[in-house]
Amino acid sequence: MSLLGRLLYQSRKFYDDDFDWNTYTADSYERRIVGDIEANFQAVAEQDQLKFNAATGTLEVQGRDLHPNHQLVLEAIGRLQAKSVHEIGCGGGDHVANGKTVFPDVTYTGGDRGQTQLDLAQQRHPHLAGSLMLQDITMPLSRHWPRAELIYSQAVLMHIHTAVSHFVGLANMVNSSDRFVLLMENYQCHNFIADIQALQKGGHFDWPEMFIHRFDGSTGARAILLARDKQDLPELTSDAQIREGLKPSDRRLKRSNEDSARGLFGPAG
Repeated sequence: MSLLGRLLYQSRKFYDDDFDWNTYTADSYERRIVGDIEANFQAVAEQDQLKFNAATGTLEVQGRDLHPNHQLVLEAIGRLQAKSVHEIGCGGGDHVANGKTVFPDVTYTGGDRGQTQLDLAQQRHPHLAGSLMLQDITMPLSRHWPRAELIYSQAVLMHIHTAVSHFVGLANMVNSSDRFVLLMENYQCHNFIADIQALQKGGHFDWPEMFIHRFDGSTGARAILLARDKQDLPELTSDAQIREGLKPSDRRLKRSNEDSARGLFGPAG
């Protein structure tokens, strides 16, 4: 994006999403896989390179390290003992492929709003045919979307800023899940905890009860875990808690406040 484009982008009160999803694969995603992930981490593992240790609740990695965020997701699946998992924004399919490698008995699916993303996933992982689907989580909830015990996003909701789309996405993730929702995101891009609390209070979630926890991976990454039943994990009641220790971004925090201010929630029950 040009300097003028960035200045205009940052000056708008109502932001668009961070990317044009129709051109995202060619504009950014493929380059990031090569330059950011594959250059520094193991993106796709072979059968004997990843193993979940149930005794320690950690992922044992042979060869190059996984990205800490990706490792956290796999450790969460193992520790929560989810029998079915669905990824929101599966992109090139690497997370789904690694998940199937580590947990072959788990039903693992993924959805993405970009057909070019799914085409890339088909190129990288032909064996995932039938496990990935076109899915825009900011559309009204569809009965055709898969349900799963654990639904997660990894660097997806953080990029959604158009109108109230990220609220819709959050509600759809919860209402498609039977037990858990895991948010592995940049926590300054939205006021995730306050937004979740407002959606819950406003009656936008189907779950009768919800517990908000912090989930830490073994290599330092942190995530927000929503659970129908209380877990033996630290509880989160504010965004300050999940942001603790992070270097603040005034621009992101300003935008997150503006995003939250656009939400109109149902009356408290």
